[in-house]
Amino acid sequence: MPTDTKERLLDSAELLFSSQGIANTSLRSLTEHAKVNLAAVNYHFQSKDALVQAVLFRRMNPINQRRLELLSALQNPTVEQILDAFYRPAVEAVLAGPEGRTVARLIGRLYSEPGDLLAGQVRALMAEVIRLFVESIQRALPGVPPATVLWRLHFCIGILAHTFGAMQLIEGMARGRIAYDDPEAILRQMITFASAGLRAEGESTCAAS
Repeated sequence: MPTDTKERLLDSAELLFSSQGIANTSLRSLTEHAKVNLAAVNYHFQSKDALVQAVLFRRMNPINQRRLELLSALQNPTVEQILDAFYRPAVEAVLAGPEGRTVARLIGRLYSEPGDLLAGQVRALMAEVIRLFVESIQRALPGVPPATVLWRLHFCIGILAHTFGAMQLIEGMARGRIAYDDPEAILRQMITFASAGLRAEGESTCAAS
């Protein structure tokens, strides 16, 4: 366990937030897990809200930076290449080390746990990333209305959240037929499914059916 009090708090918060939920994790349970007193939380983070922000920033900022690097390196990208730039950094972060399952559950929590606090944190983390990816998808699919692109990227994010948030569920149902330790296989399945949704026929066709 890290000896630095701030790192211990961040590690404990990440573990408890991912396993119990952010709203359900009390400062008391957090300080007990980290083996520190409440004053340490106030000293390093001032509030639970600031602690949540620090936990999310520590994990999500490197992922988002990598997303933007991959996206900026693309020239006239296809939808599949754009999705790869969005999905790959998250998938690789989850599979990078022994803490990957915790990271996966935490990412799942970002998009599935209700509450104004978390919604605001996610908006702050993702607003610029979403804007740039929406613009890239619009250029790749000029016939799809901008509002539709935004909706469909929202659904693409849902694929990522569900993939990570329900890892135990799919592993149990698969009974060994899929492997969660193969990033390329995961990416291939996610991108194939999501790209079909992004390219789907327009709203007028759907309304008429």
